[in-house]
Amino acid sequence: MRSRYKVRSSFHRREVEALTKLAELRAGLLSQVEAASRHRPGRNAHRCCQRPLNQMRISPLEARAIELTFRSDPELRRKLARVLDRLEAELPLLASNTERQSFNCPLLEGTRCLVHAAAKPIGCLAWNPGKDYTKRAWEAFAARDDLNDALHGTDWKLRVIPLWLKRVFGGQTRAPGSRHRDRVGGRPKGRVARREGESRSRASRRRQPHKPERRFGP
Repeated sequence: MRSRYKVRSSFHRREVEALTKLAELRAGLLSQVEAASRHRPGRNAHRCCQRPLNQMRISPLEARAIELTFRSDPELRRKLARVLDRLEAELPLLASNTERQSFNCPLLEGTRCLVHAAAKPIGCLAWNPGKDYTKRAWEAFAARDDLNDALHGTDWKLRVIPLWLKRVFGGQTRAPGSRHRDRVGGRPKGRVARREGESRSRASRRRQPHKPERRFGP
């Protein structure tokens, strides 16, 4: 029992360190996004958060950051039920795999990304309509991958945002007896939720290191 506690404690410490470094990566890209938005007045900045443009995939560490942001922010907790409504609407339209797929982001409420300042994924911050990623963005992708590798090993997978939200919010309830209990396919989740129905070999599952993820497939 003591040994198991030490393992959990060690993982928690490393996770906190990884999340802190991820936040630092986001901060650098966020300043870049805000500077660019001042030079593009009147643009619909959230078209890329909706289908058909949006195919954004995220890592397990980014999903964990989103989960913890909702858990720690009382205002966001009050909005979680609406996020789950949008998530429930998206899941039937998506295949449970690691491919790019178009979706409407459940984290978009009106014209506002609910986690914009606190936990917006690296790919969303790096997205540069009509242009290639900046040097800082490429470096942030590589650093994000390194953080996930260090915490979860090299067998983790990128998935579109709703599929990772299903995993981190699975089993979330509105209130005792609510019709929303377990409605997004809640299942026990470990440090990294196991993939559903996949039986590929470890070699075929291995992700190419430091391959930045684009909104559109090559």
